[in-house]
Amino acid sequence: MASSLAAQLSQIAANSTNQLNLKAQRIAHSHSLIFDKKVAGSQDFDTIYDICFEGFQELCQLDPRFAQFERTIFSPQSKTEERTEMNVAQNKELDTVLEAFLALVGGRLLLSPAVKAADWLIRRFRVHEYNTTATILTFLPYYSTPLFLNLLSILPEDLTPTFKVLLPYKKSLINPPRHPLVHSATTNKPFLAALNAYVIQASRQQSAHHALLSFWAGIFTEAVSGMLDASRSGRRGVEKVKHDDIVLSVLPILNDGLGMKDISELVIGCYMVCVVLAQKAALQDNVLDSLMEAIVASWTVETVSSGLICLSVLAQQKPEPTIPKRVFKAILRLENPIQQLSEISSQYKTSHLLLAIIAGCVDDLSKQEDTVRLDLLSLMFESQILGESETGQGMGIVLRAASSAHKDGVMSLNAQTHLADLVQHFTRSESLQPIFQKTIAESALDVSALEHNLQTVIESAQAPKALEDVEMDEAAPKQQEDEFPSLLQSLESEPLMKSSFLSAQSIPVFDRLAQAFALAIGSQEKLESFANLTVLGKSNATKSPQYLSFFVRVFSGSYPIGTRVTALNMLSSFLSDSPTDIDFQALVPFVLVALGDVSERIRREAAAVLAALGALYKKAKKDNPSVWASDSLYGQAKQSKGVNWLSGRDMSKIFERALLPGLEEYVLDPSHIGRVVEATLRGTLADSDASELKKPLRLALFSFLCSHVVQLPLFAPKLGLLDLLNRVEKAGGTTRTKELEPLLKMWRDLGVEKAKDICDKERISAAEMEAQVVKIVTPKEKDAIVLLLSIINPYSNSLSPSFVAAVFGRMKDIWAKIPEDRQEFAAERLFEVSLQESDSPLVDGCREVLRSVQVPGPVLVRFVKQIPVSVTDIESLGPAPKRRRTSQNNMVAMTVKDEAKLSKLMEKMTFILELVDGSKPEDHPELADGLFQTLAALHHFKSQIQSGMSYLLSLALGSLLAIVNKSRATAKPLFNTSVIRADLVVDCVRTTESPQVQNAALLLVAGLSVIAPELVLHSVMPIFTFMGSSVLRKDDEYSVSVIDQTIDQVVPALIQSLRNQKRDVVSGTSELLLSFTAAFEHIPSHRRLRLFHALITKLGTQDFLFAVLAMLANRYSMDKDVLILMTGLASDATAAVELCTYCKYLELVTDSLRPKPGISQVLLGIGSDDGREPQKVAVDLLRALAYLFRHSSIKSKMAKALAVEGGEESEQIRSYFSQILTQILTIGDTMQEMKAVSQASGEVLSALFGTLSLIDFLDTIEILLQRPGDELRRKVLRLLEGRLRQNPERDSPSQNRMLDFLPTLVTIVESSPDILLKHAAVACIDRITEKYGKKDPSKVIPASKAIAGQSCIGQEDDRIRIMGVLCLASMAEVLGQAMIPALPDALNRSLSLLEVSMEAGKENARLHDAVYSLFSALFVHLPYMISASHLDQILLLSFRSAGSEELEDESRQEALRLMARKADLAATFGVVNRNWTQAVAAGPEATKETLETLSLAIEKHPKSATMKNLPVLTEILFKAFDLRREQVALGSKAKFDADDLEEAEEIVNDVTIKMIYKLNDSTFRPIFTKLFDWATTGISKKDRHGDVSRLTTFYKFLEVFFGTLQSIVTGYASYIIENVVAVLGKASPSNQNTRTLWLSTLRMLRNAFEHDQDEFWQSPSHLNQISEPLISQLAHATTSSLANTVIAEAVPAITELAVAADSTDNHKELNTVLMRFLRPSAGPSGKAAGGENPHTRFAALKAEQSLTEQLGEEWLALLPEMLPYISELMEDEDENVEREVRRWVKQIEDVLGEKLDDMLT
Repeated sequence: MASSLAAQLSQIAANSTNQLNLKAQRIAHSHSLIFDKKVAGSQDFDTIYDICFEGFQELCQLDPRFAQFERTIFSPQSKTEERTEMNVAQNKELDTVLEAFLALVGGRLLLSPAVKAADWLIRRFRVHEYNTTATILTFLPYYSTPLFLNLLSILPEDLTPTFKVLLPYKKSLINPPRHPLVHSATTNKPFLAALNAYVIQASRQQSAHHALLSFWAGIFTEAVSGMLDASRSGRRGVEKVKHDDIVLSVLPILNDGLGMKDISELVIGCYMVCVVLAQKAALQDNVLDSLMEAIVASWTVETVSSGLICLSVLAQQKPEPTIPKRVFKAILRLENPIQQLSEISSQYKTSHLLLAIIAGCVDDLSKQEDTVRLDLLSLMFESQILGESETGQGMGIVLRAASSAHKDGVMSLNAQTHLADLVQHFTRSESLQPIFQKTIAESALDVSALEHNLQTVIESAQAPKALEDVEMDEAAPKQQEDEFPSLLQSLESEPLMKSSFLSAQSIPVFDRLAQAFALAIGSQEKLESFANLTVLGKSNATKSPQYLSFFVRVFSGSYPIGTRVTALNMLSSFLSDSPTDIDFQALVPFVLVALGDVSERIRREAAAVLAALGALYKKAKKDNPSVWASDSLYGQAKQSKGVNWLSGRDMSKIFERALLPGLEEYVLDPSHIGRVVEATLRGTLADSDASELKKPLRLALFSFLCSHVVQLPLFAPKLGLLDLLNRVEKAGGTTRTKELEPLLKMWRDLGVEKAKDICDKERISAAEMEAQVVKIVTPKEKDAIVLLLSIINPYSNSLSPSFVAAVFGRMKDIWAKIPEDRQEFAAERLFEVSLQESDSPLVDGCREVLRSVQVPGPVLVRFVKQIPVSVTDIESLGPAPKRRRTSQNNMVAMTVKDEAKLSKLMEKMTFILELVDGSKPEDHPELADGLFQTLAALHHFKSQIQSGMSYLLSLALGSLLAIVNKSRATAKPLFNTSVIRADLVVDCVRTTESPQVQNAALLLVAGLSVIAPELVLHSVMPIFTFMGSSVLRKDDEYSVSVIDQTIDQVVPALIQSLRNQKRDVVSGTSELLLSFTAAFEHIPSHRRLRLFHALITKLGTQDFLFAVLAMLANRYSMDKDVLILMTGLASDATAAVELCTYCKYLELVTDSLRPKPGISQVLLGIGSDDGREPQKVAVDLLRALAYLFRHSSIKSKMAKALAVEGGEESEQIRSYFSQILTQILTIGDTMQEMKAVSQASGEVLSALFGTLSLIDFLDTIEILLQRPGDELRRKVLRLLEGRLRQNPERDSPSQNRMLDFLPTLVTIVESSPDILLKHAAVACIDRITEKYGKKDPSKVIPASKAIAGQSCIGQEDDRIRIMGVLCLASMAEVLGQAMIPALPDALNRSLSLLEVSMEAGKENARLHDAVYSLFSALFVHLPYMISASHLDQILLLSFRSAGSEELEDESRQEALRLMARKADLAATFGVVNRNWTQAVAAGPEATKETLETLSLAIEKHPKSATMKNLPVLTEILFKAFDLRREQVALGSKAKFDADDLEEAEEIVNDVTIKMIYKLNDSTFRPIFTKLFDWATTGISKKDRHGDVSRLTTFYKFLEVFFGTLQSIVTGYASYIIENVVAVLGKASPSNQNTRTLWLSTLRMLRNAFEHDQDEFWQSPSHLNQISEPLISQLAHATTSSLANTVIAEAVPAITELAVAADSTDNHKELNTVLMRFLRPSAGPSGKAAGGENPHTRFAALKAEQSLTEQLGEEWLALLPEMLPYISELMEDEDENVEREVRRWVKQIEDVLGEKLDDMLT
């Protein structure tokens, strides 16, 4: 019943919410993220809410999304909500809100408001207990912060297995590192699933943040990688199954993540996982394709780069370079795919992806309706983002696609042209040509079929012979025969074209004809069929233009090379059979263009046409045959009539003299035709055999060509002709501009869209066309710039921006070639336009032209002079002068109209000054006057409108600076210096906050001070004042350079000016110096030294360094940064200059202390109204000087200079040093009443001496010691001691000199009555001995005698005593045996001093410690010289010291430890033995220290020494063992309490063990028997207390003895068994007199049993003696407290005995005795069995449990005997006994593995 009830209560307790458990509630309430438990526990919910709500409100200001929670979890009602009182549905709803808030607040948890707000969820809603998963995952990204540690401390103990990784870190309260988290994600699936679910949910709520997503991406990626690595297996099938499982578990997460494309970091994290999957898992192609499609569906502008990287990795894993069509289309839609692919290809392998894109570009060529794919294809090869091998593969893909395109249908003409151009690019490119040739050679392509399909010729590649068979040659044409007839048939019904095919750009039938013509190529029969079409009118070709114009248009257009070549061939064939009475000059312009084509085949065919035309002219019988198509070439309209035709005779001359001679060169060089046309029109033919054309003929030819350019409707040939004609500026009296101006205007009028449409249709570059059109205007044309400007002015929105840009570009190109007078006129016109109010490109373009070209100087002057005039004009807009004067801020009130004018003026001034600034103003010095006027106008204007106008000022100053800088390089200024306005420049520095203006003005001042110093220097001081407060604080490199230049150029001029005026330069520049020193704190720290060094260098170091140092010290006192600067400045000077500076510096100090100061008043402000007190100034200056002496390099510089004997510098140094010393001593003497000044002068003196070498220092000291006055002598000796405390010189001369100085110090010690002087001398002796004594100990011996004598430690003054004893200690260390002569006095007097130091009420701790320091030194270095009587005195005095509370223990204990270590062991044992009684009488501390000394002595001396002195040691130990008896006998007079005795006995036992370690068994066993006898029989039985005390001490020792030495000494137990039985019989834990004995006996037995390895206790003789007395100790358990004692002490001993007994018989015997204590009576007789008391039975049960636990089944072999007892005990009247026996039963069942119920029935 009881058991069932207990189980139910346990279950209820486990599920309890502790509503009635106030303690548990307080603990839960004290959980907080921000408050300590104690503080949190004391807070009520109102206080908590106020704090947390404040943080929540700040969060709402940061992110309005938090506001929704104000109505729920942060409402005032939330203070009273209790989760335990809500139902399930309410709790679920609350969980949703809480987790939403946690997800949202996660991104701001490093902000204090967020932590406060989150704490409300902890305190009120206990989310760490009820929403543990969400809480942990919210905080987990911050796992390394203290915040996460706070969370760990409040998490519940029973964390789910999901977060078991955190348990160790929660227990130890340390932050988890990253590796365990990754490992948990890899191996603990619930953890990774929880993290993934949390991230996806937070992302869906738009609550994901950078910290969470970056943490998740890293953990998830590494986890997936780890899982894939862990699933590796030698069996591929097993590995594949595991990998598939991992992939299937990951894909849903990727699907969800990639679906949220707006969350870029989440998407990129998914990309990372995709990469890992691709690289480490063998994914099928369909999986890779699906991933690719998901990636392109997810990318945005932010993630496209990462997406492309991921795509490239996935594509690289595929065996073939292919990508899904959806992926290709997504790449095609990118804004600039080539650039993005190029960026990633430099870091990642992208070859498969790029090849797949190439394959996509040429896929379904016959179905491609536009050229977007082919444009991308061309760009890929032009950008060369593929490697060499990949480029070859890409070429192969393109060539194969082009070769097989006819199988899927007919390619469009655009596609054919694109691919033909690309193949031609392969053959022409230097880098691609070798790869292309290699690709052709290695591939099995039919080159002829390829050429046929693309209508081009692969000139550089030879087709492999293996492919030269008839069948392959016929294959391509056979496939196309089906297309041509149908197209031809559709054209046969077309009537004759009404006009020329050149009459319009768009002729529908032409496109169909061109397609048919392209298909007919390669078959003469087809070509003839085509040529005979009615629409072409071949039969009437000499009279109508249709037939020939068709072929002209084809070869002049952007068609495949093969098509154009065939067209030319058809033309030449026709001309060869034409009659000679027709003049075909209309073909000449087109043939000239074809002769300049890049293709050699086209040029060759064009040359053939030209030759055919030439032949016709030669055969012509009439002088002026009729011109073919003269009225219909370009249609029946005015275009044809506008052509200026030539006569047949003239054209014949042109052919004969100009065109035909270069026929072969045209074929070889595409540029040759251009040179021929240019030379022909210029009249400078290079061919000496050809005669030049007359001027009229050249004019006619030029007009002829120009008229074709103007009238020709097609733009491709028009562009070619323009390229030829734009080489010629004029010919035969007319200019290119005049002839072609109509074209220029026509192109302007086309508009943007129409021009683009034209260029797209004819496949020409619009930019190239515009460039050629604007070239029509030549620089030799009068007003060329104005003409160009008129083309686009007035501006219209229909104008093409690129055309406008081309016009302005042409202006820039020809500007330098037009005369200067025309430049001026043009510049004025451009300037006028540029000031128009429009924001059109026209205004911007005019300004850009003016900025880009070199504007003439006179124009710039006129522009600049407009500024003052304009400013004057606008001032009329302001109020009346009187009103302006009386206005509070001089602000000009303006209307909206006025503001517009003001804005216009500002814009005009800005443009003019920018123009001047960009026009190299240094080349136009005439601008200086206007610029200074402009500067004045700007200053005036600035004051009127209250604007800084910094930009305009910086422009004006910059231009003036350029002019001035160039003038500095010339002997005479380049401009009239009378126009200089230095006041304006200074105002620029003073009145503006712009650093650019300030820098420019300073540089201008610096430049002007060179070329016109007399105009500048009178206003230079305000500049430096302002520099000090503003400019010097700048830290950029340019400002630093400005400051340097200003100092370099202005300061020397200023100094020279002062000297010319015969003024004191230092006082004259005091304002400058004050400016710089005042600016010190504003100057960037790393700039200070360089700046001040530059200033002082320019001023003159010897004259000004002292003033700068003094002013810095006065202003900043002992500021560390200032002192560092001063040290740097001083260290830069030579030794002589530095000392001279210090002389002047000290003179300044002296001057400041005079009643009527002189220069110090100017430099330091002494005596002025706002000046400081002279004494404080002097102290600051002196302390700074001391610092300089210590830290500058003066010491090394002096040493180096003085090493050169007889040098001039060394004499100067000695002179200056002497002067400085005199000055310091004088200040010290005269200012003794001013303590602060006197102390400061002492510091300077100390620092000054620090600059001397040791030898020079001693020489100086000896001189100073001869001076009267002990104060100076003390000071000097203290300086010497201080010098010796540091690292003095160790060279031999210095050592000898220092030792030779000892007699001087000894004399002072022996003869001086001044104790302080003696003290200083002893301190010096101490230091000299320590540093140099070993060099020559004999020189120190007299000093040691003096110190040990009456004149030193024999004095009454404690200071000299302490110093003397410490000095003796140092001497003992240094001298060793050499100190023996002084040892008697030293020992006797020091012992006396030690006794004096411990006088009651007069304790002197320092003297006490000093004496023990001496003893320590003597024990280390002279232990053999300390006699036994001295040791007795030392020990007895140490006992007194140990008992004193006023004295420290450390020095005494150290001395005793050294005595134990160093003194002879016999002497140590002897002194302890002799004085043991006194030690005990002195008390516990003395006794403890004595025993510790004994212990250390045994430990540190060899075994032989211990054996030798064993009798004395044994005697001491027996005395020590008797300490308990002696103290008990004293009763109330005892000095040791129980704790003291315990501590003392522990030390004694430790000493004894250490002694035993030094002995062997034969030596120790007699001692043990003696000790046993001493403990058992060594005292009268009547003395019961003494007997118990000795036994207690003995058994405490045995407890340590058996516990330490263990099995080695188990046999010694045979000596004590009988006595132990006796003790167990009389000792009891209930008796206070014997309790300690009882405890120590049981503990001793436990140790003896535990370490028995020799079966000692298995022996029946031993076991039988001890078992029953030991088990009988259970009978002492008569009360609860006694039972606890028995269970703690007796039960472990019984258990260890049973373990040692180790046999069933022995166990049975033990159990028999033990079970007697489990039963209250023995049967019907009712005789007591030992278990009458329930506490006894309880203790016996505990013994049985312990035995069962320790021995297990060995002990339970006795279970049959135990069962009756167990049955009885289960019905025991005592509840505790009943409960305990049930636990025992449960324990037995656990061991046996079966229930006892059947056995107990």
